[in-house]
Amino acid sequence: MDCASAARRPRRLRRGAVMMEYVILAVLIAAACVIAVIVFGRGVVRNTDLMSKAAAGRGSRAGEAAQIYQKDAEDDIREAQKFPGKFSDAKQD
Repeated sequence: MDCASAARRPRRLRRGAVMMEYVILAVLIAAACVIAVIVFGRGVVRNTDLMSKAAAGRGSRAGEAAQIYQKDAEDDIREAQKFPGKFSDAKQD
């Protein structure tokens, strides 16, 4: 092994380490996107549906959909209230 190849090795190792940092960063961003879709997905779909119905001039259908979504949200709240303290550290009254 000559001196030139020995001098280049640390640079390759550093390039590999930097590449690994980018991979880790990409994985963390992907995980954050998945979590965001899980948490906010249902609400985004509801709002997009309402906006598309309203924009298409189907106001009565948008109103019906809004009532259905409101009832679903109230059902979700009642279901969540069955498990006080499980979703946050906030104290329940």
